[in-house]
Amino acid sequence: MQTNCARTRDAVREFTLDSPRTSQINMSDFTRLFNPRGVAIVGATEDTIRAGGQALEAITRNGFTGGIFPVNPNYDTLMKLRCYKSLADIDQPCDVAVVAIPARHVPGIIEQCGAKGIPFAVVLGGGFRETGPEGVANEERMLAAARKGGVRIIGPNCLGLVNVHKRVYTGFGSITKPPMLKPGAVSAVIQSGGFGNSVVIQTGAARVGFRYVVASGNESDIQAPELINAFVDDPETKVILAYLEGVADGRALMAAARRALAVGKPVIILKAGNTQQGQRAAASHTANLTSSYDIFRAAFKQCGVIEVTDTHEAGDYAQCFASGRQARGRNVVVMGGSGGSAVGFADAADEMGLKLVPLSAKTMAVLNECLPNVASLENPVDYAAGFISDKNMPRYQRALDAVLADPDVHQVGMLFATTTGRTMLHGVNGVVEAMKHTDKPILAFCSVPYEAGPEGFDLIAEHGIPMQPSPRRVAYAMGRLADYYDTLQQRDRICNPPQPKARPLPLLPVGAATLDEHESKNVLRAFGIPVTQDLLLEVGAPVPADVNFPVAVKIASRDIAHKSDIGGVRLHVQDNIQLKQSVIEVLANAKRAAPKANIAGVLVSEMVTDGLETIVGVVNDACFGPVVVFGLGGILAETIRDVTYRVAPFDKVEALGMVREIRGAKLFDGVRGQPARDVNALADLLVSVSDMAWLMRERVAEMDINPVLVRPVGKGVVAADALVVLK
Repeated sequence: MQTNCARTRDAVREFTLDSPRTSQINMSDFTRLFNPRGVAIVGATEDTIRAGGQALEAITRNGFTGGIFPVNPNYDTLMKLRCYKSLADIDQPCDVAVVAIPARHVPGIIEQCGAKGIPFAVVLGGGFRETGPEGVANEERMLAAARKGGVRIIGPNCLGLVNVHKRVYTGFGSITKPPMLKPGAVSAVIQSGGFGNSVVIQTGAARVGFRYVVASGNESDIQAPELINAFVDDPETKVILAYLEGVADGRALMAAARRALAVGKPVIILKAGNTQQGQRAAASHTANLTSSYDIFRAAFKQCGVIEVTDTHEAGDYAQCFASGRQARGRNVVVMGGSGGSAVGFADAADEMGLKLVPLSAKTMAVLNECLPNVASLENPVDYAAGFISDKNMPRYQRALDAVLADPDVHQVGMLFATTTGRTMLHGVNGVVEAMKHTDKPILAFCSVPYEAGPEGFDLIAEHGIPMQPSPRRVAYAMGRLADYYDTLQQRDRICNPPQPKARPLPLLPVGAATLDEHESKNVLRAFGIPVTQDLLLEVGAPVPADVNFPVAVKIASRDIAHKSDIGGVRLHVQDNIQLKQSVIEVLANAKRAAPKANIAGVLVSEMVTDGLETIVGVVNDACFGPVVVFGLGGILAETIRDVTYRVAPFDKVEALGMVREIRGAKLFDGVRGQPARDVNALADLLVSVSDMAWLMRERVAEMDINPVLVRPVGKGVVAADALVVLK
């Protein structure tokens, strides 16, 4: 297993299961940030090309009713407002200072905020840690002034924030300009200004309304997990959206997402910076730490986050979750007048694990009575083009109500396809009426532009009915609704991750070291992890006569991590003659390849011949701390990289999920005459490794157990080789 160990060891710090800083955040801490009595714009100007001019124009143009205080010693008035020489001159309540001046002057302004009692600053400009050593020093001075004065900072290098309902625009750039967001129940934190706001704009274009939007920039002080916690505590926020390029504390992010899950507030995250090129871009753009995308995805699974991969998905899913309707299962029905649309939906439904459920006899009787002879009554229900009309509205309504009333149906999709004008309006009216009698989700597909059916589209928006421009996207959205309902059924387990019991830890050498296989296996034994029966022969010791063959012979040295690469391993040794020769050979090869290596001896290990090779490892990630890796071992580990991750510690449910989500999972069930494997014992081993990784997080930098041999059902698992790297 290859990891960026140097970066991990340098960056990792003490991790806790729940960050005390974020777990105690309450929305009241940010009340004056989002609902300020007054806003100062430091560096204000009438030149709207400059950030200070845009910020002043935004707060005045958009209808903010609190105090607006331009600050610039060069002016007496700006935009018909009194202009103040300094923050100290403001003689009315002021809760937020928007700072739009060069970076070198920002620490002094933050100090003035503290002296004036202004609790929040939004620092728009760059020139801080993203620019190098001088910027780092300037940021440290800014933060020192903030801590001394009790000031919390959004940014720097950000667009600012918006309270859509109260028309509070404390920022500049695209976040303050058309298209303006409509009020709603979604709150968002975006780490990138331009592209992050594109996510918000696209979501708004999907008829989703917003409450708060924060472009958090470098996050030198207030970070994304804190803002998510604040949105959890805000009673008017129903859905949380985030665009993230990285986080400094992954466990704080997980804790915030778990708090959201506990109260049933979906968290939708679009994560960028997921490839090596993307990670480099993220580091230069926001200076955020970016961990492996695989680890982020694992963390999202463990805390109930809904991950999206593009802007349109954010809008599609936000529509559905903002409606507040839960899909209490995976059974779906689709109705429409386009058979092709139903085929497209069905294909995507299979991908999302949705079931086109057969309708009950009672429902079928109603459909048979209401729908035309040419209709197809089986799910998908094709009521035929042209059916929805003034004359047929009662029959259409009754059919739709009957489908929604069917107890086996959890969601309904209406495939309006190319329906336009009055026909579309009738179709939507039927959905609006049906919504009065059910709490089941109803989603719609329509491919025509707004101009082809404005009344229908307006009615869709008015009643918050999710509508997508393709049947596949309807199916994907239904799948996400069903996934989230499944997650809610496990929320007690997810929101209360296991707390490994403290235990005496094995004695370890002081300082950084790579333990040899014998020492590494002793660490595993201390945590009850089954390992092979081994005998360590010191250099020059006689070879015992009572060995149970076959055995493996391996060099034992802290200085030789990859034994097989230098000829330090012999397998399937069958008798004493081969054993003596193998000991001589591995010692000679080790001395030739690494003449300065400290050789502890030769390890003679039992050979387990009925096991399926897997690999289990630990990395100490810079953002998430201890992470357990699992996958197929042997040559498969290097060639197809079929691995999965979980953030430690985790329970057996998560461990079983790791085993079942790799691509080669069917191997554990037995294929081509091979026996089924002891997956239960494998899951127990993964949990033990998880506990060990967490309890030894201050010392273990990384670990490989390769191979872990998974034996037939009932015979357990055994670690045949191990490597522990200490910090």
